[in-house]
Amino acid sequence: MSSWRFKDKMILADSLGTTLSGAHAIYASDVEFNIESESDKDELETAYSGASLEVFYGEHISLNFKTPLAVSGTAGTLPAFAPLMLACGMVQVQDSSSVTYTRGAPTKAVCLMRFGKNTHQISEMLGTVSLSLEKGIPKLNWQFKGLFSPPVNSAAAPAVDWTRWKRPEILGVASNSDFKLNNTKRTLHKLTIDMGNNVVFDRAINYEEIIIAGHESSANITLTADALTAFNPFDDVGQIQNFEFSHGTAAGKKVTVLGRFQMPQPKYASLSSELTGYEFDSKLIPSGAGNDELSFVFE
Repeated sequence: MSSWRFKDKMILADSLGTTLSGAHAIYASDVEFNIESESDKDELETAYSGASLEVFYGEHISLNFKTPLAVSGTAGTLPAFAPLMLACGMVQVQDSSSVTYTRGAPTKAVCLMRFGKNTHQISEMLGTVSLSLEKGIPKLNWQFKGLFSPPVNSAAAPAVDWTRWKRPEILGVASNSDFKLNNTKRTLHKLTIDMGNNVVFDRAINYEEIIIAGHESSANITLTADALTAFNPFDDVGQIQNFEFSHGTAAGKKVTVLGRFQMPQPKYASLSSELTGYEFDSKLIPSGAGNDELSFVFE
């Protein structure tokens, strides 16, 4: 018997049309790879009971994983996960000092999923992403769908240089982590942002495609509760509040996340210090111009 270690996984990905190599390796953890499909039963009527044969069709791939919120190390240089952002319906604007991502038309990706001795090519890949900030390393949680191809025998693993995946600085005061709500600094305990793309395997008799059918972005924010004279979120319920999370100590290490947040009814939360906080769980709302409810800036 010749099997392989379950964690023997490598993901190569870039925009559709790219010839993939070790330079396109994704610094991925918690990788989940699944083949999804639909089925129809024969439902043959017989004198005995038992299961019916099924016919399977519409195979496609679901691929989920996490990466660090990797910075580029050099201001104005694309982060290593740039093609993944594009495949999640973001567009990028790059200049000499920054790279900015806002919502727009998605750019499909191609992926090689090397799972030990089997390699799957995933084409037409699109997805969604969420950002989780609480403590330690800031992480991105990616969820993709793509078209299915049967596996082939894996070639030798390509040489990978992880230096382009610059490790982000640990969340905290020493890394200049900061948060503002409606232009006022607040004490942040947790921030989760979900891009909320509805990624669909769209299939007809003579057609199949992965599409982003729509999106509803959301955010969950936990802040320290303060005296009402200093912070009264109850007065702002239903209003649009801009928030800004910033992190990083130097050029090439800085990231800023900006959002347009509709203030919900606050929920009282018990913090790890046993003090009281407010938890806010609500949607990100675009302006009349559209596609401006969420942006990422790398500097």
